[in-house]
Amino acid sequence: TPLFSKVQDSEGLSALSAAALMGHVSAVRLLLRFHPACADVRDNHGRTFLHAAAMKGHSSIVSYVIKDIMLEHLLNTQDNEGNTPLHLAVVAGEHKVIYKLLSSGKVRAHIMNDAGCTPSDLIENSTGFYSMASLVVELYVMGARFRPQRQDHIEKWNGQDIMKWRETTSKNIAVVSTLVATVAFSAAFNVPGSYGSSGKANLSGHRRYDAFMVLDTIAMTTSVIATILLIYGRASRSHRSWLGFMVAMHFLWLSLNSMMLAFFTAMVAVMREKNSMKVALTQVIYNGLYILMTLLANLATPRSLLGVMQLLVGSCFERRRRAKRRISRQFPFVIFYALNVVVFIVVNTLALSAIQVTG
Repeated sequence: TPLFSKVQDSEGLSALSAAALMGHVSAVRLLLRFHPACADVRDNHGRTFLHAAAMKGHSSIVSYVIKDIMLEHLLNTQDNEGNTPLHLAVVAGEHKVIYKLLSSGKVRAHIMNDAGCTPSDLIENSTGFYSMASLVVELYVMGARFRPQRQDHIEKWNGQDIMKWRETTSKNIAVVSTLVATVAFSAAFNVPGSYGSSGKANLSGHRRYDAFMVLDTIAMTTSVIATILLIYGRASRSHRSWLGFMVAMHFLWLSLNSMMLAFFTAMVAVMREKNSMKVALTQVIYNGLYILMTLLANLATPRSLLGVMQLLVGSCFERRRRAKRRISRQFPFVIFYALNVVVFIVVNTLALSAIQVTG
């Protein structure tokens, strides 16, 4: 009955809100079909069922509301604290819901809550770096705004776990970079084709032998540089230590790629020119690196590569330029991280090209 659909528990939750919290889109549709008036029922916090679905990340329910013209008014409804469904989705870090709300073109992303915060301003409450970076990129690309604020009043984001994460990661990476340097050093004395009676390498002057030596030297040098930068970063607590950490990550990845390519050229150097094993080895290494690069790029890229490029390049629109200035001041690590993601992808693309040329 219509009366039953409006019954609320001690927290003010109706049957519709409970269904939305649990993500039961079929139940939501059924209730709204027979009792459309229950859509406006609010809980003790002044939240509708759309608020509940948004903060729990149930994008299918959000999509249903967006498509229903009779429910559009709920998209910008504010609760007792002035929060819209978009505010709650940002606080919860529900990226899929955020994208659906902003891409609908029906949500006013500049609405402030009672604390004077737009959805973009609530990014500063994120504790995780990757979650924060993804939210910054997504909201920037979708054109969301920050509240008006004096530049000298903007405080830099300081996630609770980011320093601890860097400390732990630095330890692990330093061990890896030391191992790579050891392997690269040993490989220089175990060259493909071995040594002749004169003490010189039998394949000296061979194109692939020279490539092996160059790649092994790069692996050795970059791994040592990475180790030194990581040691410096652990000893220093300055802002530059972050720069050293990110550069060390690139040098380590370059050393790993160089070591793998050195192994590949060493194997190819001792094979005949026309050899099916050589072709198979080329394909295994190429496809393996391609899959690894794709996975890491997808995991490391906040939201999308196109969004990262838009953030780095900027925009000709004044509103976007203001948003980027705000991001540069409040979330400087995001710009730096986005640049590093692009460099990472470029380095891997060059490595893949090197395998094709060598093979």
